[in-house]
Amino acid sequence: MRRHLVTKGSFYERLADHGHEIVTDDDFAHLYSERQGRPSIPPSVMVRAMLCATHDKTSDAETSRRTRVDADWKAAMGVDDEFTGIAPRTFSLMRSRMVVHDADAELFKATLVKAVEAGILKGKLTAIIDSSPVHGAGAVADTYELIRGFIRQVVRAAGDRLSEETRVATEAFCGAKPDFDWQDPAARKAHLGDLVAAGMALLVEAAGIDDPAVREPADLLAQVIDQDVTDDEAGGPAIRQGVARDRVISHSDPEMRHGRKSASRRFDGHKLDVIGDEGSELILGVEVRAGNAGDGEGAVGLLNAVQGIDGVEVETLLGDMAYSDGDVREAVEEAGAELVAKVPPVTNSGRFPKTDFAIDTKAGAVTCPAGVTTTDAKKAKDHKGHPGLRFVFPAATCASCPLREQCVGGTKGRSIFVGRHHDRIAAARAAQAEPVTKALLRQRSKIERKIDHLQDLGMRQARYRGRRKTRLQALLAATVANFKRLGVLGAFDVPAIAAIAA
Repeated sequence: MRRHLVTKGSFYERLADHGHEIVTDDDFAHLYSERQGRPSIPPSVMVRAMLCATHDKTSDAETSRRTRVDADWKAAMGVDDEFTGIAPRTFSLMRSRMVVHDADAELFKATLVKAVEAGILKGKLTAIIDSSPVHGAGAVADTYELIRGFIRQVVRAAGDRLSEETRVATEAFCGAKPDFDWQDPAARKAHLGDLVAAGMALLVEAAGIDDPAVREPADLLAQVIDQDVTDDEAGGPAIRQGVARDRVISHSDPEMRHGRKSASRRFDGHKLDVIGDEGSELILGVEVRAGNAGDGEGAVGLLNAVQGIDGVEVETLLGDMAYSDGDVREAVEEAGAELVAKVPPVTNSGRFPKTDFAIDTKAGAVTCPAGVTTTDAKKAKDHKGHPGLRFVFPAATCASCPLREQCVGGTKGRSIFVGRHHDRIAAARAAQAEPVTKALLRQRSKIERKIDHLQDLGMRQARYRGRRKTRLQALLAATVANFKRLGVLGAFDVPAIAAIAA
């Protein structure tokens, strides 16, 4: 092998020299059949090629070409100059095998095992968590195209098991987009009626076919009709106003969702969760969830996965205000860590906010800014349906209070809702004013830089359809990012035995 041609100090040279420390044939032998098939490409070679493809963001066709002609890639893969390359289709098969066996997660985990062996991850860690949009690989469709698309999928999957009458009734919706005046509301309404009628008839017949390949698109067809279509005043079908929270938006990738990273940033696809070590800036875990899922909802699952890795223990988890919910804080505590996240400010349209009241949950009393205390409390629920107590000040007392205009409007007395997480949130609000907490929260920028690195490795856009394969993409990107970071941290220059002893 002409190693002198390999780019010095490059990712390829490091993968050539140290790839065997995170990728071996034995790690992936279970993906291959011992008795069937032709002689195959060794799994370590396949995985190293996939890491190179992730690093360079190449298509399967270009990846195949690079494995045949690129000296850097051949060195990284550990093959000789005479290697004839890997067929594009082989990568698709390898990805499918890795997904089925969760081998992508084990590959990523190997970088953390190496970091533990090298003494980089040790003791109780401070981790940082954040999320980022991943634009989906499927095409976003309107209601008409969604219904047509799922009708086509059901008809294709059911085949001859459908009656001749149903096949004839749905034939018109299995081809190209119909040619009529789409600007005519009456024509659109008539077409929608035909679509819904054909879809409902198809669902009735599909219900009698016990086959997951039929049931899955049929369920999606039913979901789209239920979410997107309603009856108008005349009793005919009409497009529903507004958007259902979990609305299906693509028939080519039904797992895509409308999502928002902020009030002004909307996206269509999935949400990537990333948790990283504040000290080493290694990625500790990644997850891909629905685009419309809340940021905080993914914190505990990802934290538990990280806590399950031998040698990795997270003591403190940093997040932004999206992770500051009381339920999230409680769950993180139960997972063995402390959540440090800024508490959102409380406002009340210019009047005294809740934080201006002294709340004593143990005594069951609330004191207002005027010094009046109430113990009059009734069971109530907040906007999420969580139980709590609502403390009410007497209307007569508030009516004569000199601070009334700054406190409450209307004729009733002021009321304060106190949830079960009040003390936890109050303690977090007090702590965030402390210099130590302020300094800790400033470290959050490290995870933002790490997300930028993952986006540079292709995680702005999903390469594959479906949330699980997008997770595969994220795990490969995280593996590349960690492998490069391990080199910077000197992990490959320290013998594992010596590092453990140290």
